[in-house]
Amino acid sequence: MPERAEHDHVSSAEILSHVRRHFLRASVVAFYRLLLITLCALFAAAAGLMMSVWMSVPAFGQSSDAAVPPVATIFIDGRPVRTESTSDADSLHARAADAVDSLHQAGFLSARIDSVALDVGGPSARITRGPRTEVGAIELVGIDEQRRRELLDAVRLGVGSAFTPLELEEDIRRILSYLANEGRYLARVSVDQIRPMATGDTRLAITLRVDQGPVLPLKRIDLVGGRRTKPGLVSRVTGLAVGEPLRHFEPEALQRTLFDARLFEDVGLPELVVEADSGVVLRIPVDEGDPGAFDIVLGYLPPTVDGERGRVIGSGHLLLQNPFGAGRSLSVRLDRLPGQASRIDVEVSSPFLLGLPLGVAGGFSGLSQDSTYGKQRYGGQVRYYVAGGFDLIGSFSREVTSPGQTGLELSASGRQIIPGAEAWFVGLGVSLRRIDRPRNPRRGLAVEMNLESGRKRRSERRLSGTDTTRTTTSFEQQRLQARVRAYLPTLSRQVLVIGGDAGLLVSNEYDRSDLFRFGGATSLRGYDEDRFLGRLVGRALVEYRLLIDRYSFAYAFFDLGYVDRPATPDITASTDLHPGYGVGFQYETAIGLVNVSAALNPEGGPTDARIHAGLSFGL
Repeated sequence: MPERAEHDHVSSAEILSHVRRHFLRASVVAFYRLLLITLCALFAAAAGLMMSVWMSVPAFGQSSDAAVPPVATIFIDGRPVRTESTSDADSLHARAADAVDSLHQAGFLSARIDSVALDVGGPSARITRGPRTEVGAIELVGIDEQRRRELLDAVRLGVGSAFTPLELEEDIRRILSYLANEGRYLARVSVDQIRPMATGDTRLAITLRVDQGPVLPLKRIDLVGGRRTKPGLVSRVTGLAVGEPLRHFEPEALQRTLFDARLFEDVGLPELVVEADSGVVLRIPVDEGDPGAFDIVLGYLPPTVDGERGRVIGSGHLLLQNPFGAGRSLSVRLDRLPGQASRIDVEVSSPFLLGLPLGVAGGFSGLSQDSTYGKQRYGGQVRYYVAGGFDLIGSFSREVTSPGQTGLELSASGRQIIPGAEAWFVGLGVSLRRIDRPRNPRRGLAVEMNLESGRKRRSERRLSGTDTTRTTTSFEQQRLQARVRAYLPTLSRQVLVIGGDAGLLVSNEYDRSDLFRFGGATSLRGYDEDRFLGRLVGRALVEYRLLIDRYSFAYAFFDLGYVDRPATPDITASTDLHPGYGVGFQYETAIGLVNVSAALNPEGGPTDARIHAGLSFGL
């Protein structure tokens, strides 16, 4: 609600003053009674003061004790409700007046002080609470009859409940909120009249005057702290059209929508600024982050046999995120894997297609496995933004496998080690991302799942007797990939992360080039990169983090991997569990974000740790 609208109605003190005028007659009687009581109390206080002075003079040869203030009791309708330490009638009267004011705020508007006395038996104040005042009816004036019925039907007012100024203020806020959802941000609601419904009736008839004001359009969107992002992009993401009435303004929902769009590092709570009668301005604090980032990760793999030297592997990742303010991005990743293997991934994306809430992406990935085979994948993706960080994803891809010199050789079973193949896949996936921070979440859930189905056509040489023949086969394949992370805050500045990764391939026949590559810093920590191949691979992980600042944390982890490997022309079938564990930290420095981890597995000792060090810095 804009700040101006919240001050367009009377305060609780003014409402209470207005109501008290209808109890003037009772108040006059109470006033004279209170005056008489006060005079008596002053006389008693004077007498008490003289007595206390006389008593304070110690007898000859005796010492005086420190004065202890007497304990007074406050009675409401003859029942003691609390005790107060007080020294005079004025102090006791002030405590009793506070109790009466509390009763007024609770709806007992005729509550009054009957007496304040410093009796020999103990000081006391007596209060009559009286009947509770209720809201008998609420009438709206200043609008036509049809509009009045619409407001009374839409806004639940407190008719029949106990009358309190705070509850009346809440009724007025509900009316203003309803009008603001219609774009009427200059609406005013004031108390026109409050009166008893009948003589001697404790129910009140309340009349509220409503000035609806004009429907104000959204004049513009201001991104506070934004330098690149165009307001038009925010308008498309949120569905708010400049020039149209801004209805149903919900700051928290709007903040979450922008955060889930992954355009900003952080999004503050939006606010509205009303500019006279011309319109409203939506101000959104944002942190865009850097327009680009470059990550480099180096890893050390210890020797696996005596006499062998350790190996250094690495990867580089260039990401341009929203560089020109339209939400588009470019990602290029290059991995240097163990042996003579390397991989490249390129992806470009745009958050909107022809102004529709459809994100589109296209990409290419290539894998070269020494002289065994090469594999290329070309694909595209369409993402539909449903709501609240939940997206539906449709995908398609074409994959081509080309055997190298080693892959053309025949295995002991008489089959070509790596067949040449071509496959087409279509897929459907879901993505749910509800976390509080992108780089170092403290709480939330992130889920990604994708199911693909396609047909593969392959060509290979096979040994038939003493001759070789070329055969061509075609069959269907299905793939399922999933990733889940849950972030649970535990103690102060500590987070428990639990999750899992899984990949499943279903096929009539399996080739080595089809299998999921598993192991390493991003899949199963503690093992060499891409050490395992499987038709079913999975990892359950537990990670405990100690948060240092917004981006930095230290952690310990445990991974448990599962690999089900089918038989292919050059490898045998196996099923194994593979645990991994270690420690690491992520720390923000002046040059960028530093990541270091050390991971072990039960197969080796402490000297066989897999060390990974990474640096991510903005461009």
